[in-house]
Amino acid sequence: MIDSEGKEYRECVVGNIIGDHYFGENKEIRNGIKTLRAGAKVYCVFKYGGMGHERIVVMGLPRKSQRMIEIVIRTAYVKNFRVQKVYDPKILEFLKKHDAYNDPYSHFISQEGLDSLNAQHIEIKE
Repeated sequence: MIDSEGKEYRECVVGNIIGDHYFGENKEIRNGIKTLRAGAKVYCVFKYGGMGHERIVVMGLPRKSQRMIEIVIRTAYVKNFRVQKVYDPKILEFLKKHDAYNDPYSHFISQEGLDSLNAQHIEIKE
């Protein structure tokens, strides 16, 4: 898509990594996930999620680097799903690579789809 200024953009489902959550058999409290900080913005592609989209492909900024990485994580580790316009060429390349423009799971862009995804996270609410 092209905006009024002539820049290319795409709409993408984005979210944030959850904060405190229980982890493991001993129910340790962890903040974020191993590779991504709590609150980190991630760009989501619903490529191979299983029966209920338990896992999604995301692109985000890792804890120890300034280069965007692409990983597969549990959907429960992402909160605050929403749709945003993306102009960054690296993110557009990521979306093209996964053919997110012709995504059969584009129904997640609807408000009902986003609400169902937002209900899945496992963050501890205090």
